[in-house]
Amino acid sequence: MNYLSPFGSIDSDDHNGPDALCLSRTHCADAVEDTITEFHQAAVAAIERPAPQPAFFLSRQLAELGLKALHGANFPITHSLTVLLDSLGRRGDVLVAGGAEENMVVAFVRDLDGYDASGDQGRYPTTRAGAPSLATVCCADPTLLREHVDRLYSYIQRRLTARRTGTTTDTPTLSAAT
Repeated sequence: MNYLSPFGSIDSDDHNGPDALCLSRTHCADAVEDTITEFHQAAVAAIERPAPQPAFFLSRQLAELGLKALHGANFPITHSLTVLLDSLGRRGDVLVAGGAEENMVVAFVRDLDGYDASGDQGRYPTTRAGAPSLATVCCADPTLLREHVDRLYSYIQRRLTARRTGTTTDTPTLSAAT
């Protein structure tokens, strides 16, 4: 039996099949928005399957990617959701300005970070220190988790779409250097 690679070359014609998994970001209308959409879809699939640890990890990864996207190109190089939220706060971003929806998004992000400040739980069976992954949380309510994941995704996508189309200003009220 010969190995047949599942991956197509970027310059071949066979990567455009109707059932192909397009991995490259070179064909995306907006690579950031498309990537966030894929992580949202994966998190939802893991919640609905259910695949508990991947559901947690993908939800947390969605939060991290979303917060970094709100920063634009100048995001802190970190996996800490708290650091990313604090950085947005210093920039005067509307996410941390106290609106009802924003408060729900921030509460969910802080909840995720409270169970996984290092960004390694749910991804591996143990933490970097060797403790069992997600040992401080027993389970998740799938309906609530899905609700929070959908809210986070919708919020991030609305902000990114508004930024891209110029339909609203979501720039920080303070300078990024402050």
